[in-house]
Amino acid sequence: MPILSLLAVAGCAEASPSKPTATGAATAATVDCGRIAGNGRTFYESNPTYEDAVDDGADWSPTAPEAQGMDSTKLRTGLTKLGDNSSLFSVLVIRHDRLVAERYYHGSGAQRSNNVHSASKSILQALVHIAVAKGDIGSLDDPVADYLPEYFANGSADKKRITIRHMLNMRSGLDWTEDSTERQVEKTSNWVQAILDRPLKSVPGTTYNYSSGNTHVVSAVLQKATRMSTCQFAHQYLFGPMGITAEHWGRDPQGIFSGGYNVYLTPREMAKFGLLYLQDGKWAGRQLVPHDAVRAAQARTAQVDDTFAYSEGWWMNTVSERSTYFAWGYGGQFIYVIPSVDTVLVTSENTGNSSVNKEINPREFIRDHLLPAITGP
Repeated sequence: MPILSLLAVAGCAEASPSKPTATGAATAATVDCGRIAGNGRTFYESNPTYEDAVDDGADWSPTAPEAQGMDSTKLRTGLTKLGDNSSLFSVLVIRHDRLVAERYYHGSGAQRSNNVHSASKSILQALVHIAVAKGDIGSLDDPVADYLPEYFANGSADKKRITIRHMLNMRSGLDWTEDSTERQVEKTSNWVQAILDRPLKSVPGTTYNYSSGNTHVVSAVLQKATRMSTCQFAHQYLFGPMGITAEHWGRDPQGIFSGGYNVYLTPREMAKFGLLYLQDGKWAGRQLVPHDAVRAAQARTAQVDDTFAYSEGWWMNTVSERSTYFAWGYGGQFIYVIPSVDTVLVTSENTGNSSVNKEINPREFIRDHLLPAITGP
């Protein structure tokens, strides 16, 4: 029975991500980044839904949830409750490298691709570490000015001390108010220059302040260092080997692909990325992302509030005494990695209609349904 038919009948199913097919990997590696690029008019986009032309069903082979030590009834109860949220698009649960639950809501489906928003900051973190491993970038502790000197002609000595790591850890010190400063930046013809021209509010490396401006500058560094667009680099060295193709990727007026926002993926592609980190950066036996990237994703760099901490492009928190780290995108785009139970949780929501969107609380689902559903090792 086809996997989607199984899901329609049972509400839960299992699947094992196998090595990506030759067709899927080739399609991803030869993606036309110019065709899928944004128009550079606005920092954030209107968040339409795209259709993935590649059916990746062959990458997943269904089994039964109980085979991975999970109670399908408890899991299904939680999935049904989540579906009460009118903006929910998808929920996927992977355990022991198997897709134990996959459900789509409110007209969505496996080949529907949506903006994962800031969940792509975690993808950017992976790309930077890959570039370091390849020797394109010397170190995360290199100053940004070493790669983009043209943007620092009139910069202060303190600004020239801002490193790539400071940017990824949200400690650049540059003035930024998320969801506000972007509107000023998009009115300029050179977004990277406008971001780096922001005044310093603190000494670089000392103060956490969440900023999509930081990660957009990192994308500019990546493009300069690799002599490839961030989109091209991602598809050649990360997405391609996993059979992933972004359906759309934002771009600024200077041709810099959005760093940490405006990347469009399907829920299964999000799940593959989470599984990659759960497997310590390995995919199909190959070390695709360096161990250092996975370790850094789990190393707290700032305690943001009583619930959440930030690491390096990832978030962290504890649920029922289980340590988790996760990619978090506006409006309910989550990739939760829970190493202690060998599990990944993915959710996606509709952000194309702000009047509908109400971000779910995945921690409640993990606490009340996912963890209680685990019955065996």
